Amino acid sequence: MPENPPEYPNESNGEASLLSFVVRLWKEASASAEEQAKWRGHITPIPNGKRYYFSDINEISVIIRSQLEDQR
Repeated sequence: MPENPPEYPNESNGEASLLSFVVRLWKEASASAEEQAKWRGHITPIPNGKRYYFSDINEISVIIRSQLEDQR
């Protein structure tokens, strides 16, 4: 990890340029011993508090990308 925190664009002029998310993950037990347990979770953007649920970890980047596009 870097020792110095990064500088965020527009931080000096007071404009919001930072978007935070809470990502929660949990592993669901499988129905049978042959079946692998699945990771599930939800993402909560801090500004609006709405939860976006997912059942495939590849959806994490899709959800975050859509939130970033909404902030344009």
